[in-house]
Amino acid sequence: MTLPVTQTVDVIWWITAVEIPAVASLFWLHWRMRSELLGRVEQLRTRAETDASDLRDALAAFKLDVARNYVSIPYLKDVEKRLTGHLLRIEAKLDMPPIPGKKDLSL
Repeated sequence: MTLPVTQTVDVIWWITAVEIPAVASLFWLHWRMRSELLGRVEQLRTRAETDASDLRDALAAFKLDVARNYVSIPYLKDVEKRLTGHLLRIEAKLDMPPIPGKKDLSL
């Protein structure tokens, strides 16, 4: 079965006038979206690298600030020893029996 000539021309006209521009438009749309997506991915990657670098710098600055401005471990151990000594002396005084002749002022 062969198509009449007018119907063949209509199909060719349809392909030429509608299908080819539609497919070309879809191809152009896909290409443009892909280009924009790649550009945005690159921007995000650059931003993430910059943010990570800034965070590393801020962490290093914070560590340096802590090392300079807060107590050192030896100083903290010294304070702990002195506090322990004072607490032991207080405990020893509390464990001593009361001296006869002194009033009990605890009431």
